Formats: sequence, structure tokens, C-alpha cells
Amino acid sequence: MGGTNGTLQLLEILERQSEREAAHGRRAAIPAPRRAARVDLPETGPAPVAGPPAPPAGPVPAAADPVAAALDRSAAPDPVDPDGRAVETAADGRSRARVLVAVAGLGLVAACWSGASALLADRVPEGTTVAGTPIGGLDRAEAVRAVESALQPRLAAPLPVQLAALPGAPAQDRTATVDPASAGLELDAAATVSRAIGPVGLPTALWRQLRGGGDVAPVVDADPTALAGAVDRAAVALDVPPVEGAVSFATGLPVATEPVPGVAVDRTAAADLVRRAWLAPLGAGGQEAQRPLVLPSREVAPEVTSAEVADALARQARPAVAAPLAVSVSGRGVVLAPAQVLPALSVVPSDGALRLDVDGAVLAAAVVAADPATRVPPVDASLDTSTGTPVVVPSAEGAEPDPDALAASAEQALLATGDGRTAQTGTRPVTPALTTEDVAAMGVTALLGQVVSPLTADPARTTDVTTAARALDGALLAPGDSLDVGALLGAPTAEAGYVPASVVVDGRATTTPTAGSTQVASAVLAAAYAAGLQVDARTAPESWNPRDPVGLDAVVGPDAPLVLTEAGASGALVRAEVADGSLRVQVWGGQGRAVSLETAPASDPRPALQVVDTSPECVPQPGQDGFTTTVTRTTTTAAPPDGAAAAEPSVDELTTTYAPRTSVTCTASALPAGSVAPALD
Repeated sequence: MGGTNGTLQLLEILERQSEREAAHGRRAAIPAPRRAARVDLPETGPAPVAGPPAPPAGPVPAAADPVAAALDRSAAPDPVDPDGRAVETAADGRSRARVLVAVAGLGLVAACWSGASALLADRVPEGTTVAGTPIGGLDRAEAVRAVESALQPRLAAPLPVQLAALPGAPAQDRTATVDPASAGLELDAAATVSRAIGPVGLPTALWRQLRGGGDVAPVVDADPTALAGAVDRAAVALDVPPVEGAVSFATGLPVATEPVPGVAVDRTAAADLVRRAWLAPLGAGGQEAQRPLVLPSREVAPEVTSAEVADALARQARPAVAAPLAVSVSGRGVVLAPAQVLPALSVVPSDGALRLDVDGAVLAAAVVAADPATRVPPVDASLDTSTGTPVVVPSAEGAEPDPDALAASAEQALLATGDGRTAQTGTRPVTPALTTEDVAAMGVTALLGQVVSPLTADPARTTDVTTAARALDGALLAPGDSLDVGALLGAPTAEAGYVPASVVVDGRATTTPTAGSTQVASAVLAAAYAAGLQVDARTAPESWNPRDPVGLDAVVGPDAPLVLTEAGASGALVRAEVADGSLRVQVWGGQGRAVSLETAPASDPRPALQVVDTSPECVPQPGQDGFTTTVTRTTTTAAPPDGAAAAEPSVDELTTTYAPRTSVTCTASALPAGSVAPALD
């Protein structure tokens, strides 16, 4: 019955295929069975027989042995006609007919097989799907187009991936994506359809056509190197590194951290899974259809075990802070309490175990803090201009506890007890920031710019100006170096030496620790501009104070930088001091540069307002008209000693626009009789 149904299905398929081909103007051709070639043998007389003589004629008794009887019958000669030719019996005819029927049947089957294979060679079996896309019944070209249309958009979309949790561990919620372009993945639609049709002419292919197809996995080509790289990039975002066992001193006491295994993506298995699962039918169940795709993982063991952590805690960390540490620096003794030693201690991995580590620099700083005499600070070279000619004051090396030797000795001493708990170290030299050779090479030989600015009678204001001058005095600039005046002055704090001083603002007295900062900044700018230094940043005051150089004044503060650069071939030295009731700022440099300044007459005048203030809090304030002015600088460089021509003079300008400052006249001054009026800053 099954054979009959299969034959009917085959005939139906052949009929539908013939109808489709007829519709396309083609005709199905079934090859005819091949006929066996006929071979005629020549007729001859009876062949001579050699052997024993024939038995006598007459009846032969039946053999008592049935086997012998059978042999006798088989040996009996075939019947012949009077001419000696063999005569065909009825049994022979029936055998010949059966053979002919069998041969004809096989030929028919071969012909049907050959025809069916030819007709179905480019046809996808009914019921076939590729990643959920039905392609059954389509010819090869149609199926290729259907697969490309349905699956190519999915292949272009990034694949979300997730790390598989280890057994008994919580699920990982971190995700990443694998980009198909960087992974080198490509869909081979033609190979996918060929897989669905199967090999032409094989029994399995014809059986698939009769039985119907199922879901066929798409053929995805991948560049192994690119795929491995894309998976590795995603794995970096998914890997959970192990928590290494450690001992910490952060709380002031040694505390252990137990090791915890990590989880990492199994790169090789994950790459194979990504290639197979990329176009798997979603929602079909199974690992390959999950989104995010869960990548296989492996456990990453910590380098340090729990036993090693416990050993380091008991035998190293706790003894290290159990008692004070004695330190000998070239024979000078210092004793440090455990709290002073703690910042220098840590327990670090070493060859799969843990060991106590001492930061020598931190411990040396603790020694110096406990006894400053253990360090001799270096002395920078400087320039003495008191005689009117710059003279180089030599530098001097300093000395400090050797941090490397101290660390090595302390690591042993901290694990000892009694007299053995002493770390021994010598000193190492400390090179000054500016050596004698550095300063001599700057070529500072001449005074290039100077400003003398008178001070007020307010002692607090004079204190602030003096503090600022000391911060600037002696600043050396190598060729190409910049001077940030605000950074050098620092914050105006009491620790730095600044005090509140009175100033007048809009007819009212107020106090500030930055009184005089504008006077200092203006003197530095004017002297540096006259010396030929480059002005990189400058903020002009709102209105002009006749105390300061017109067009060359400046304010300084967090939002008002003043930056100057020595752009020439020589260095520069800034000297600033308060003497004889004035602030004096000098800028020294190399010879061979001449600077001339020219200040343009004021333009765009704007008169100051005149205000009479009857308030008892009034403080007189001098007025000042507003205007605009420009200072032009011409810099000439001397010809080089090699005889080359001198460079053309350079010209630059500073233009400043001042706003008018209101004049305030008081009818009832708030100042006590005989007191000093606050100055403008």
C-alpha cells in the first residue's frame, strides 16, 4: 500500500512539474529505457564429448539414494530435435518470461527515476523552511531570492549577547553586541537552497521530495579571524574578573578580602555558537534562538587562595602594625608609631601568594615629618643683583633618606620583634631645581625694565604688597618659559602672610586681603613689557588709577590671568621688593635687545560723574575720566656675532579702554579725624 501511495505522489509531482514547464514553454522529457544488444552465436553440430563410454540402452533402475537420483536427472541430456538442436521446454519458457518482465520493470523504474530526478533537480521539497522562512515548492532561483530577502536584514542587525552564569551563581545582567560587519559574517543563500534540495540523483533526495522537507539551517560564511576578534571585543564587556584575595590597611587595621572566582566568555565555543545562532529562527526554542544569545562561559580562578590570604593576615599584616618601628637614618634615630607607618603599607600578590610591601617614598616622608633634620633641602642657584651686575649664586645639593634602602630594610624589620624591629637606611643626594650651570646658561646680564610705584600710608596694605613682592622676587625664566603671575602669588590667605586692608569702592570703605594686588600686577606688566617679554594674557582694570602706568596696568585673580613669556634667546629674572615707601619691580635679561615704548594721547574722553553723598558712611573717592589709549612697543635685536644680518624690528601694541570712575564728595565723612583714607585698589 505504501509503495502505491509513493508511486501516486511521484506521478502527481511529475504531472505538476510538467504543467509548470509547459506553462513556461518547456516539455518534460523522460528518457527511454535502453534495449539490450542481441548477440547471434554460430550453429554447429554436436560437440564431441570425451570421457567414459555411454551406458547401454535400456531401462535404468531407480537409484536408491535420492541425491544420486537428482544427479542423474540433472545429468540427463536436454531433448533435441531430429537435426540435433535443443528443444525448448515449457519450464524454460516460463523462466525466460520472468526474466524479461524483471528487466522491463527495472528499466521502467530507471526511466522513472531518471525523469523524476531531472524534473526535481531545481525544486525545493514541499514544507521546507529556512530559519522560519517557507521556501517549499519554489524553484532554485525563487528560493534563493526568498532566502536573501528574508534573512539579509537580520544578518545586518547587531546580535545582542549575554554571559552564561556558572552553576549556582546568580545570572549576569550585563549585555553586549556583536557587529556582523566586523565579525565577517555573510549569508550564502545559494548554498542554503542547495542544502534544502539535496544532492541530485540520490535516493535520499528523491525521498525528501516525496516525504516533504523540514527546517534547514542557513549556510553562514565567516572569516575566522574577524569573528574571533568581534567575539573577543564583546567578551571584554561581559567578562567578570575574579576578586583577588587581599589584605587592606584602609581602616587602620589589617582586614582580609576573600577571593571570589570570576566568569569569562569561552571565546572558541562562543564564536562557533554566534556563527550558528545568528540566523536561527527566533522563538523556536533552544539555546540558539534566545535573545540575548547566552554565550558559553568558563570559571576564572583567583591567583590567591583563601588559605594564602589567611596566612598573610596572620604572619605579615598583623605583626607589621603590632608595635612602633624604629628608623635609623645615617645614625640619626626616629621612632614611628603604627599609625605613621600604616600609609606606607600594603599586601601585594607575588608569585601566586601575598607579601608585605612598603612604599619607601611614603615611609621616608613620614620619617622627615617626624624629624625634619633627617632631610637637608637643596638650594637653587640664583642671581644677586645688589651690586648692579647679576652674579650667579651657586646651587647646593640636599640629602634625604634613601627610600629604596628604607623600604627593603623596613619589610624585614616590621616582621621582627624587640631590637630587630629597627630599619636602617642612609641618605641619597637631592638635586636642586636650578643648578649653577642652568642659571649661568641663561645669559642674564643687564637690567631691561624697571617700575617704581609709591605706596600708601596704610600699613596693612603695605604688608599685602610686601607679601606679594616676596612671592615674585627671584623668579627666573629660561628661554621659552612663561610666568603666571597669579599662580606665583597664590591664594591671599593668612597662612601666606596676607592681612585685611581697607579700600574704597563706590564711595564706601571695605576690607580685602588682596589690597594692592592691582598695584603689584601693574608694576610687573609695565617692567616686563619694557624688557621685551611677550604678553600672553592680560586683564585691564575697569578704570585708570594715576598711581599705575597708563596703558600698562593689570588686575590679577582667578578669572583675570596675567601670563608673560620670555620668547628671546636669553633668560629673564624678576626682582620685586618694597623699600623706601615704594614697590620696585625689575626685569633683567640678556643683552642684544633694545625696546622703545610710545604712549598715544588719550582718545574718546568720557567725563566722570560728580556725586555729593550725604550718608554718614560716605568715604571720599577721587573721580577719573574714561578714555582710550595705546602703547606701541618697538623691539630691535642686535645682529648675531656670526656676521649675519639683524632681524627687522618688531612692533606690537596694547590698547586699553578705561571707563569713567565716579567722583564722590562726602558732606559727613565716616572717617575718624586724622585717619588715613582708604585707597583705590
